[in-house]
Amino acid sequence: MARLWTITLCGVLACVACAAQPHKSDWSKYKPPSWQKYRARDAASPSDTSSTSEANAQRALDRFTFRFLKTESDQSLALRLLGEAGKRITFVDRHKDRWRYYRTDNDPIESIDLYTHPYALGSQYGLCGTEKYSVEFDDAGHIDSVRVTQRYGVEGAIFQKPDFDWDYYYKVMCQSVPTSHAPSYFPAPDSMIAQDVAMLLIPVIDLAGSSGPLPYRLDCRNFDGSACRDNTRRYLAQLHLDEIDELTAINCPLSGGPEKVCFTITTGDGQLGPYPKSITVKGSTYMNNVWVDSVSVVQGFTVS
Repeated sequence: MARLWTITLCGVLACVACAAQPHKSDWSKYKPPSWQKYRARDAASPSDTSSTSEANAQRALDRFTFRFLKTESDQSLALRLLGEAGKRITFVDRHKDRWRYYRTDNDPIESIDLYTHPYALGSQYGLCGTEKYSVEFDDAGHIDSVRVTQRYGVEGAIFQKPDFDWDYYYKVMCQSVPTSHAPSYFPAPDSMIAQDVAMLLIPVIDLAGSSGPLPYRLDCRNFDGSACRDNTRRYLAQLHLDEIDELTAINCPLSGGPEKVCFTITTGDGQLGPYPKSITVKGSTYMNNVWVDSVSVVQGFTVS
């Protein structure tokens, strides 16, 4: 199997000369795009097949192989993997894009992801949450680890200010979301940070795709400190929320109090070329008034 070698930069780089200076803009006049443009995307839903006799045989062996990855029903697989927690699973990602690497039906499963149905959060209108269970297996096909993370996705008008229909949000919005949206939700430590991330990243992406000057500072450096040669603005314009591999909230050096928001996302983990990219965004979502101060990108390089 090919190995990936990644070079990344640890630390913060600053370079005023190479940074794109922001165009002075009145953020109060910014009109966010339609939330539908950034709605969580639908994953290809695998057919849910069931084979009772094979599932029973597999239970006795307590070993997970490619054969059962292909044939066992979602419900049966979820219960065997997670026990009682498996009853809440509504979508199983069997990683079909990696099936070509299995040579025989008896090969052990490498990994599998399971998701609960999207649910309403506290006061983060338009944002839904899900629990993701990431299961990895050892070389014999036995469960090696189970990791649970919270994920979030845009399913409504997150930029709406007055007249929130909370009854619709709690009773209909998230409950009516197709469960196949869950794999495209992004990670975040909690729902409040997830809301801030969505409300800042969407304007970053939206304005990067416009033809006008950027109202926020943008700079990009390689792992060795040199300026990026790639079109960073174009990359941001084509970015999707489901491409976030990792998210970290950081201390915000901006003046003005606790309403300021700073975070770093990692994208392109495992991809070849100028990846992964660490993207630090600084701005504010205070009282649903959004403005972005700066976007700083540090990119590594991965070769096979």
